[in-house]
Amino acid sequence: MNGYVRRLMALGVCGMLASGVFAQSPGQPTSTTGRAPTLRQAVEQRVQQQGGQPVEVIDPQAAVNAGVAQTPEPPFAPLTEAEQKFLDQVLDVWEQRTAKITHYECEFVRWQYDSQPEAETIAKGVIKYMKPDKGLFRVDQLLAIAQRSPQPEYRVDPNNQFGEYWICDGQWVHILDRNNKKAERIELPPSMRGQGIYRSPLPFVFGVKATELKERYWMRPITPPAGDDSVWLEAWPKRADDAGNYSRVQIVLDRKDILPSALIVFLPNWDPATGKRPREVYEFKNRKDSIGLLDQVKQTLFRQEFINTKLPSDWNVIEQPYTPPQDAAVQGQGSPTFTPPSRVAQPGPTSPSIR
Repeated sequence: MNGYVRRLMALGVCGMLASGVFAQSPGQPTSTTGRAPTLRQAVEQRVQQQGGQPVEVIDPQAAVNAGVAQTPEPPFAPLTEAEQKFLDQVLDVWEQRTAKITHYECEFVRWQYDSQPEAETIAKGVIKYMKPDKGLFRVDQLLAIAQRSPQPEYRVDPNNQFGEYWICDGQWVHILDRNNKKAERIELPPSMRGQGIYRSPLPFVFGVKATELKERYWMRPITPPAGDDSVWLEAWPKRADDAGNYSRVQIVLDRKDILPSALIVFLPNWDPATGKRPREVYEFKNRKDSIGLLDQVKQTLFRQEFINTKLPSDWNVIEQPYTPPQDAAVQGQGSPTFTPPSRVAQPGPTSPSIR
């Protein structure tokens, strides 16, 4: 599957983590003021002086070959016995909790940063997941920065009113362009169907098996900002294809429902030494890990699907069926190829273009 589809799948369903066994994280401070910071404040404290911009995608291996991504050696010292025990406990509970989830949905806010302290875009949308392999990621409101000073102002870009919208129905990934009423349907290889959705570039947003997660990432618990009692984990990719999508990811887990409340994605060309600090910051709100009876009745009455793939008749749809490698060799070519723009974030315009 091409890097664009893998990246889109990665941004889908927020990870499902379990309950009650989380003790205080090793080395985690407690509030001295009696008042915990808001989630946004906590995230901004953690990523202060870091930046990113609206994100494009590139084939992961191409990013590695181009020198904008690399698979690092172990990026931190070996964990202490207490840290390793805590991490193992989190991952084990995560796996158990995920196994019990059949439906999940939440709202999200995403800030995309470049080298400036202000976000380049702010997006609001919805995420849905249905076990084992269906997911939806939809941006319902997309605002771009129009003015940085004296106060940042964000407005809808009339040329780009709608943000990303993709659906995985288990067999196909649907990439919807609402600005131009176009859709691409890309068929997944058999290995990515069924239980395979958690094998996307960010498996911790879908559900995982602890042993596979350890094989794929160097992971550790990290200290959250002062006054924040969330559980913070950091994952560094071991594989080249993952390193082509991000240099590392930080996951913020809410202790009340043990679900991710935030995700910080550091992009492949993150390099503070050169002033490149691209990142995406996600906040997940109104998290629900089941469908209520009322929702089920509404869907039955109105014949609605939890994740609907139907499009209006005036849309242009392009299909890219999966071609097995041996068939492609015989035919001399593979499945139709979607060539995405560069995955690496670049500096934004020097002057605002939105009025």
